Amino acid sequence: MGLLDDLEEEANKRRESEEGALKQKREAFKELTIPAMENLYGYLQRLAKTLNFLKSERRASYVIPGYGSVVCRIESDMNVQAQMPMYSREIRLTVTAIIDASACPVIQVEGASRVEAMIEVFRRAGFDAMQKSEKDERGAYVSARFQAVGKIQMAASFAADMNSDQLRMEFVNFDALVVRKQLLPISAINDEVLDSIGKYLAHQQNYVLREAVSDENRETWRAKLEAEEKKRNWEQKIASVQASEEEKLRKSQVGRITGKFRSVTAEMAPKKPAPVAVSPAPATSTGFLGKLSGLFGKKN
Repeated sequence: MGLLDDLEEEANKRRESEEGALKQKREAFKELTIPAMENLYGYLQRLAKTLNFLKSERRASYVIPGYGSVVCRIESDMNVQAQMPMYSREIRLTVTAIIDASACPVIQVEGASRVEAMIEVFRRAGFDAMQKSEKDERGAYVSARFQAVGKIQMAASFAADMNSDQLRMEFVNFDALVVRKQLLPISAINDEVLDSIGKYLAHQQNYVLREAVSDENRETWRAKLEAEEKKRNWEQKIASVQASEEEKLRKSQVGRITGKFRSVTAEMAPKKPAPVAVSPAPATSTGFLGKLSGLFGKKN
């Protein structure tokens, strides 16, 4: 047996191994993943249909740093769709939340830097909030009033394929204005898991699945939260100082302009003529020298 024969034999063994692994993946996808995804799809369809029919009052609240809580009403338009290629499955659920402006705070923000920061916060959140604003002569915001209005789109997706035994879950804007991702073994999908997912989507609980957290990870998260809180406090202090300095600068500029205006007005005003000095009349002396001056001053 020559070199080529050895190489061809090795290639055939590898090909058979890869084909065998691929066959196992396809069988597992067909026997385990497809039934689990069909069960999940059927559950989500029933959930959406029932919630849409009941039109029950559902509310969500989102905390916006520096603003407060944004309260929303969940409309009865939950929609579920599925994509089913040969060797993958994806289920997507969408629903709309209407912001209840009457239940949201109204805040007045002063200072260019603080106004711009608040605009950026709401831009990242995905909706408008600035109701009324004032600008300086350069066109920069110096003060603004904020109150949340508009809609918040929520979405949940569940995806699986034959190359993985994990269900990939992604939730957008359900319990916070963030994207949450979570993995779950396909074999772990059961009635209890479906019920927990349903409660989360119906806003009856603020988690999808409970996870055991080690003491080490809990301490790491606590330290991270404390660091983020300190950072936010420093950012707020810096913003307050900047706003104060900007206000002082604006007042000083107004003072200089007022002073110049007064100076120009004073220069343009007509000047009063200077008073003419009048020499005082010589005093009349009644003493001895005065009598002598009178005698010599007389003419014959």
